[in-house]
Amino acid sequence: MPGRWNREGDRSARETQILGWILVVPAMAAVGALILYPLVKGFQQSIQSGGILFGELPGYVGTRNYRDVLNDPTSRDAMRHTLEYVLLAVSLELVLGIFVAVTLHRVFRGRGFVLAVLILPWALPSVVSGVLWRRVFDPDNGLLNSVLLHLHIINQPQVWLASGRGAIIYITLVHVWGVLPLISLIFLAGLQSVPDEVYSASAVDGAGPWRQFRYITLPLLRPSMAIALTVGTLLAISIFDEIYVLNGTALNTRSILIQVYNTTFVEADFAHGTALAFVLAAVTAVLGGFYALALRRSTV
Repeated sequence: MPGRWNREGDRSARETQILGWILVVPAMAAVGALILYPLVKGFQQSIQSGGILFGELPGYVGTRNYRDVLNDPTSRDAMRHTLEYVLLAVSLELVLGIFVAVTLHRVFRGRGFVLAVLILPWALPSVVSGVLWRRVFDPDNGLLNSVLLHLHIINQPQVWLASGRGAIIYITLVHVWGVLPLISLIFLAGLQSVPDEVYSASAVDGAGPWRQFRYITLPLLRPSMAIALTVGTLLAISIFDEIYVLNGTALNTRSILIQVYNTTFVEADFAHGTALAFVLAAVTAVLGGFYALALRRSTV
C-alpha cells in the first residue's frame, strides 16, 4: 500500500507539473512575441547602419551607433536635462510627499475630501495635465501672467518656457504636481503601518514631535522611501508628455526620451534612435536594480 500511494503521488505531481506548463506556455509565448522579439529586433537595428530609408543597404557597424549618440552634443544635453529633471523631481517629491503624508496621517474633519482632491492630479493623464498647465504658462493670456500683471509684480508678459534652467524647473513642477499624490500615498501607507503605541511610549519618555519624526518616523519609513525613490526616479527618467505638450522638442528642455523620439521618428534615423533607447533602458535597469537592492536591505 505505501508503494501504491507513492506511485499515485508521483503521478499526481507529474500531472500537476504538466498542467502548470500548459498554463504557463501561452503566457511565455505572449511575452516572447510582445517583448523579447521586439527587443531582439531593436538591438539588431541599433548595431546596423541607419540609412535604409535613403537607399543605403543595412550593414553591421558594431557599437558605432552607440558611440555616435554618446558623443553627440544634442544627446549629451538631453542626458544632462534628464538628470536635472530626475534630481529636482525626486527631491521635491520625497520632501513634499513626507510632509503631505504626515499632515494627512492624523484624522481630522474633511480628511476624505482632502484625499480625494489629492488623488485628482495623479488620476489625470499626463497629457491632460500638460494642456492645463500650458494655459497657465501661456505668454499671451496665461493665468500666471494675468495674476502677476494684476498684482504689479511684472510689467509685461513673460515667456516662461523660453529660458533653459527656468523652463526645466517649471516643467519639473508640472511633473511633480502629477506624481506627488502617488508618492504621498506611498508614504501615508507606510505611516499607517507604524503602531501608535510607539509614539505614545516615546511621548512618555519626553520625546517631542521633532524627535519623534527624526528617530521614529523617518527610520520606519525607509521601506516606503525606497519604493517612492524607485517610482519617482523611473517616472522622472521617462518624462515625455509634459515636455512635449508644454514646449515641444525645444532644445532647452529636451529630455533623453524626447531625443529618442526626435531622432527616430522626426529625423527617421532608426539606428541611432534605437541605440539611444537601449542606452536609456540600460541606465533605467541599473537604477532599478540598485533601488531593488536598497529596498531589500531596508526591509531585512
